[in-house]
Formats: sequence, structure tokens, C-alpha cells
Amino acid sequence: MRLAEFILGSPRQQGYTHVITQGVHLTNSGLQFAAACRVAGITPILFLTRDTERHGRLEEYRGNLLLTQILGVETHYLKTGTGGYWNATNLEAEGHRTLIVPTKGTHPLGFVAHLLTFLEIIEQSEREGVSLDYIYHTAGTDTALPGLLAAKFMTGHPVEFRSIAINSYSSQSHINPSVVVDRVKAILERLGAPVPSDKAIHAEIDVDEKFIGDDYAVPYADSIAAIRELSRADGDFLGPVYTGKVFAGLLDHVCNGKVPSGANVAFLHTGDTANLFGVSTVVGAVADAAGESLE
Repeated sequence: MRLAEFILGSPRQQGYTHVITQGVHLTNSGLQFAAACRVAGITPILFLTRDTERHGRLEEYRGNLLLTQILGVETHYLKTGTGGYWNATNLEAEGHRTLIVPTKGTHPLGFVAHLLTFLEIIEQSEREGVSLDYIYHTAGTDTALPGLLAAKFMTGHPVEFRSIAINSYSSQSHINPSVVVDRVKAILERLGAPVPSDKAIHAEIDVDEKFIGDDYAVPYADSIAAIRELSRADGDFLGPVYTGKVFAGLLDHVCNGKVPSGANVAFLHTGDTANLFGVSTVVGAVADAAGESLE
């Protein structure tokens, strides 16, 4: 939601009437932008892709998609790998001003927004007398890490970031460490802050790809176990697509010593809970362990 706050602020003042953005049908950012648009008095339009071979045909609204429908969002569905949603010609011809927000909020102003996320985390921790050693977060389209890293460079705070990938993060992928480096530099340049070398930024990037499972949005045993464990220990719910896999990574790092005993860790919960109510091919057998019959 913080991304939307920054991205929508200026367009709202300039009289934009519509926002078009895109994501997979499980999208968190699409839901958050839709909700923020409603609050701002801007009409949201979503273009969502769905892998029908993996998740089946859309027969009912569930999870994040259900919430966007409750919001009354105009929604268009595309086959995976197709595009063309950028065209706002018809809306412009009708006199509307339309903002195009790239997939999952990958917008320069959105990257800047997470400087505040970092400052808020550090402020709250220090107020409680906690000196953070690590911050764990989701690495997907990487809208969060650039702003977090930029804030670290600006403040000189020693905290380390641990990024748990939910999709491929190799140098050949659309999102990779070099993309993060470019975004960090762009943020610092925008703010007039000193810009470190590419090598210095790369040295701060630590991405673990071991918890993707078979693929994006495919149930993963460690993630299912992590969702259960946190809910039963603390009453908080993670999601099966993003945050469950990240928390699985955190638990593994604690168990194998990558997070030393006594270290202070912050976990950045970025949503995804509504996807627990998605189709079984996304959620998996997350509730089966209780062993109770529904009959």
C-alpha cells in the first residue's frame, strides 16, 4: 500500500481519472492499488494473467481476486505471456487522464516509498531497545529492496537484508541483482544523495532461491509448514504465494545457523494472506494436518 501512496499522490493532484496496472491473478500489488485508487477517487483497471494449465479455468472468485471484485474493479484477463494492456487510447479519447503503472508497482516513486519502510522499522526497533541484525523480505519483482538498500546507504545502518526469492533471480531473469543496483542508484540520484559503486551495492544483495519450490505460486511443503507454525505460535497468517515461502527461508536460516543464535530479526510481511482462500493448486494442503473430518 505504501507503493500506491507514493505513486498515486502526484497523479491525484494533477487530475488523473484512471489507473491501469497488471499482474498475475494472485497479485497483491493489484489489489492494493485497486483499494488505494478507490480511496483516492481514481478508477482502477486491472489486467491479470492466469496460467490455466497450472491453475485451471477461472470458475469462481477467490483470494485476492475476490477482494478486487468486491471493490468493483474493471478486470481483464490475459493468457500468460501476452501483453497489450498499456493502450489507454480509448480512455484518453474520452477525455480521461490515465496513469499506467507497470507490473506489480515497479515504478520509480514506488521504489522511493520503501525508504520510509526502512526508517519506520529502524525507528520502532530502536524505540523498543532492539538493534536489528537482519531484515527478511520477499524478492519477486523487487519493488522493496531498492528503497530499503538506498535507506541503508543514506543512514549507514549496519542491518543486513536477506531476500527470499519466490521466482527465478538469475542474471538472465527479468529481475536480477543488476536491476536492483540500477534502481538503488536511481533512488539516491533522485534524492541528491551520494551514490556508492556498483560493487558496493552488489555486496549488500543476498538472495536465496532455494525456497521457490517447483515454481511460482506452486504449493511447497516447507512453505505450508511455515504458515502453520507461525499461525499456531503467534496467531499471524502468511500466504502461500509469497510470504509463506519467505518465512520458510527464515526458519531454515535459523535452524542451519545462517541466522546466529541471539540475533535480532525483522520479517517484512507484505500481504498474501487472502491467497489462503485460493484454489488448491495454489494453496496446497495447508489445513490438512489437523486430521479432522468435515463430515
